[in-house]
Amino acid sequence: MRHKTYISALLAFLAISLLSCSEDFLDEPQNTNGISEENAFSSRESVEAVVAGIMRNYRRQWDDDISNDNPVDANDSRPDIGGLYAMYYARTVKGNDIIQTSTFFTFDYEHDNRNSSFLRTRFTWFFNYQSINFANVLIDGVTESDALSDDEKSEFIAIGKAIRAYHYFELALEFAPNFNNDRSIEILPLSTSATTDIVSSNAPVPLSIIFNQITTDLTEALPDLPSTAESLGKSFIHKEFAYALYARVLQVTQDDWSMASQMARAAYGGNASEAVVSTNWGNGFNDLSDEEWIWGHFQNESETNFFFLAPHVFADHLSPSFSATFINPNFVNQFSDTDVRKLFADINNVSDQIPWMEFVTTKFAFTFESDAPLMRKSEMVLADAEAQFHLGNSTAAQDLLFTLQSERDPMAVRSGNTGQALLDEILFERRKELYGEIGIEWFDAKRYSLPIDRDPVHRVEVDVPADSELFFLQVPQNEIDANDAIDNSINTF
Repeated sequence: MRHKTYISALLAFLAISLLSCSEDFLDEPQNTNGISEENAFSSRESVEAVVAGIMRNYRRQWDDDISNDNPVDANDSRPDIGGLYAMYYARTVKGNDIIQTSTFFTFDYEHDNRNSSFLRTRFTWFFNYQSINFANVLIDGVTESDALSDDEKSEFIAIGKAIRAYHYFELALEFAPNFNNDRSIEILPLSTSATTDIVSSNAPVPLSIIFNQITTDLTEALPDLPSTAESLGKSFIHKEFAYALYARVLQVTQDDWSMASQMARAAYGGNASEAVVSTNWGNGFNDLSDEEWIWGHFQNESETNFFFLAPHVFADHLSPSFSATFINPNFVNQFSDTDVRKLFADINNVSDQIPWMEFVTTKFAFTFESDAPLMRKSEMVLADAEAQFHLGNSTAAQDLLFTLQSERDPMAVRSGNTGQALLDEILFERRKELYGEIGIEWFDAKRYSLPIDRDPVHRVEVDVPADSELFFLQVPQNEIDANDAIDNSINTF
């Protein structure tokens, strides 16, 4: 059977354990020793274990030889390849709002980390393609299983397709220019069945085909995905995750703002006033149980990533951590004193000598049990506001914007902006709401063909022109060397 060629390596590599994978995970099954190839798809419980292993891999401490997935090799792991959140934090430090010291993310901060031989490039490529391969293993194995009901098969195939869509989207963001500048560019290989290695032997396909696969997978998955309440837990794959992902995809393609609004509303529940209420502001932004969070990484004492969790371990200056992240004073000044998000402090008293070190944020509190935010309802409310703007519904966009603003700041004033000024306000509100989390400034600049102009206060002032090659990584040399369908010309555009 097709999945047999890779499932043994996958299961050994993941070393699957269902203990404490989620704060609302099932009491059973529990397996601390992994799952045999023969049993991987022999019951619902064993398939849940495969899914749990894929999700746990998002928080693994990766080996710096990222293309080698042999679990017995020495693990020279680093926080800048600490998992999914490391990829997001690499985007975060590329903007103007965050200032980074010379630590693990310094090359990302300096926009000097896109070369085909660099660790950032290799990690981002192989992590995402490995996750796609895991998703294909899941889909193939469930499809061929004789032990699952039709409903169970539909559910787990949907989970696999949502995972696959997610990682192709991340690859398109990381390795291709702005989608709307050239939809025909061929960079990413496409694979929809399990292979025997992380490296693909397939030829790159046009970017439009990659996005067609993403939207097809999400469209097919959504009817059969469990809701958050029905899923294994908030850190797993569920309908609300897929709705939010679809909204993000449509924010990039910008070809169906009506559907973008529908997806965003389905993700945040349709009631914006309820959706934006959060208990995390001022409390460390590390609690997945907050109703405002859609999806995130759960951690506890047995599942922790220790000193790898970005942004918390880099941004927190009050706990044992890297204390590496500072906030642009000009960004700080954009928050009113009554805004609960204005969580900035001058704790170093060195601003006269080192201006960029003036402000740190207390938004993120680091412990070994800190959860990481990956998708939030407030992001989706602002995505809905953006969609309404593009649909010509300025009043609706203003209403949604003010719903969030007034929840965060009791003295907020409803926007009277229209046209480009209203869109600019929505995009800046996204930066204020999501700073430090998922690289929102970089994401919005890339999809709107905007520059990133850094203020002179930065430790390293790098201005990135709109549509610069600095917005995407080169294809790793490991992939070029191993895949006969790719040659070095792929990195010449």
